[in-house]
Amino acid sequence: MVRQGLELTGHTVMVYSSPAKFLADIIQPTTASTPFDLIIIELEFPLPGEPSGVEVIHQVRNAFPDLPVILISTGSSCEIEAARRALSAVRVLRKPFSMANLLAMIQELKNG
Repeated sequence: MVRQGLELTGHTVMVYSSPAKFLADIIQPTTASTPFDLIIIELEFPLPGEPSGVEVIHQVRNAFPDLPVILISTGSSCEIEAARRALSAVRVLRKPFSMANLLAMIQELKNG
Protein backbone atom coordinates (compact mmCIF):
# COMPACT_ATOMS: atom_id res chain seq x y z
CA MET A 1 0.00 0.00 0.00
CA VAL A 2 2.87 2.38 0.75
CA ARG A 3 4.34 1.80 -2.67
CA GLN A 4 1.02 2.43 -4.42
CA GLY A 5 0.32 5.54 -2.37
CA LEU A 6 3.73 7.00 -3.09
CA GLU A 7 3.53 6.22 -6.79
CA LEU A 8 0.06 7.78 -7.02
CA THR A 9 1.52 11.00 -5.59
CA GLY A 10 4.30 11.11 -8.19
CA HIS A 11 7.16 9.40 -6.36
CA THR A 12 9.37 6.78 -7.97
CA VAL A 13 9.59 3.78 -5.66
CA MET A 14 11.95 0.82 -5.49
CA VAL A 15 10.99 -2.01 -3.15
CA TYR A 16 13.42 -4.55 -1.76
CA SER A 17 12.22 -7.62 0.11
CA SER A 18 15.80 -8.54 0.99
CA PRO A 19 17.88 -6.18 3.12
CA ALA A 20 21.05 -7.93 1.92
CA LYS A 21 20.10 -7.34 -1.73
CA PHE A 22 19.37 -3.69 -1.01
CA LEU A 23 22.78 -3.25 0.64
CA ALA A 24 24.52 -5.02 -2.24
CA ASP A 25 22.79 -2.71 -4.72
CA ILE A 26 23.28 0.58 -2.89
CA ILE A 27 26.59 0.23 -1.08
CA GLN A 28 29.48 -0.59 -3.36
CA PRO A 29 33.11 0.48 -2.95
CA THR A 30 32.96 2.65 -6.07
CA THR A 31 29.61 4.30 -5.30
CA ALA A 32 30.01 8.05 -4.88
CA SER A 33 26.31 8.82 -4.55
CA THR A 34 23.10 6.98 -3.89
CA PRO A 35 20.34 6.65 -6.48
CA PHE A 36 17.81 7.36 -3.70
CA ASP A 37 16.54 10.64 -2.25
CA LEU A 38 15.12 8.93 0.82
CA ILE A 39 14.96 5.49 2.40
CA ILE A 40 11.91 4.10 4.17
CA ILE A 41 12.81 1.00 6.12
CA GLU A 42 11.03 -1.44 8.37
CA LEU A 43 12.64 -1.87 11.80
CA GLU A 44 11.77 -5.56 11.96
CA PHE A 45 12.87 -7.76 9.07
CA PRO A 46 11.29 -11.18 9.38
CA LEU A 47 13.76 -13.01 7.12
CA PRO A 48 16.23 -15.30 8.90
CA GLY A 49 19.85 -14.60 8.05
CA GLU A 50 19.12 -11.06 6.81
CA PRO A 51 20.47 -7.89 8.43
CA SER A 52 18.09 -6.09 10.78
CA GLY A 53 16.64 -2.70 9.97
CA VAL A 54 19.07 -1.09 12.43
CA GLU A 55 22.05 -2.83 10.79
CA VAL A 56 20.91 -1.68 7.35
CA ILE A 57 20.57 1.91 8.52
CA HIS A 58 24.05 1.83 10.12
CA GLN A 59 25.58 0.70 6.84
CA VAL A 60 23.62 3.27 4.84
CA ARG A 61 24.66 6.01 7.30
CA ASN A 62 28.31 5.03 7.01
CA ALA A 63 28.15 5.29 3.22
CA PHE A 64 25.71 8.21 2.90
CA PRO A 65 25.54 10.23 6.14
CA ASP A 66 23.14 12.85 4.76
CA LEU A 67 20.58 10.48 3.23
CA PRO A 68 17.20 10.93 4.97
CA VAL A 69 15.78 7.80 6.57
CA ILE A 70 12.25 7.07 7.77
CA LEU A 71 11.99 4.07 10.06
CA ILE A 72 8.58 2.42 10.25
CA SER A 73 7.79 0.01 13.03
CA THR A 74 5.15 -1.91 14.90
CA GLY A 75 7.59 -2.33 17.78
CA SER A 76 7.16 -1.24 21.36
CA SER A 77 8.00 2.29 22.42
CA CYS A 78 11.15 0.95 24.11
CA GLU A 79 12.34 -0.76 20.90
CA ILE A 80 11.65 2.32 18.83
CA GLU A 81 13.40 4.64 21.28
CA ALA A 82 16.43 2.32 21.40
CA ALA A 83 16.61 2.38 17.61
CA ARG A 84 16.17 6.15 17.53
CA ARG A 85 19.03 6.64 20.03
CA ALA A 86 21.28 4.26 18.09
CA LEU A 87 20.54 5.97 14.78
CA SER A 88 20.93 9.71 14.78
CA ALA A 89 18.72 11.82 12.53
CA VAL A 90 16.29 9.03 11.72
CA ARG A 91 12.59 9.87 11.62
CA VAL A 92 10.23 7.27 13.08
CA LEU A 93 6.70 6.49 11.95
CA ARG A 94 4.70 4.00 13.99
CA LYS A 95 2.33 1.56 12.34
CA PRO A 96 -0.46 1.94 11.61
CA PHE A 97 0.05 5.30 9.93
CA SER A 98 -1.83 7.23 7.30
CA MET A 99 -0.47 8.02 3.85
CA ALA A 100 -1.02 11.69 4.70
CA ASN A 101 1.35 11.38 7.68
CA LEU A 102 3.98 9.63 5.56
CA LEU A 103 3.72 12.22 2.79
CA ALA A 104 3.98 15.06 5.32
CA MET A 105 7.12 13.51 6.80
CA ILE A 106 8.65 13.07 3.33
CA GLN A 107 7.88 16.71 2.52
CA GLU A 108 9.50 17.85 5.79
CA LEU A 109 12.65 15.91 4.97
CA LYS A 110 12.75 17.31 1.43
CA ASN A 111 12.46 20.87 2.76
CA GLY A 112 15.30 20.29 5.18
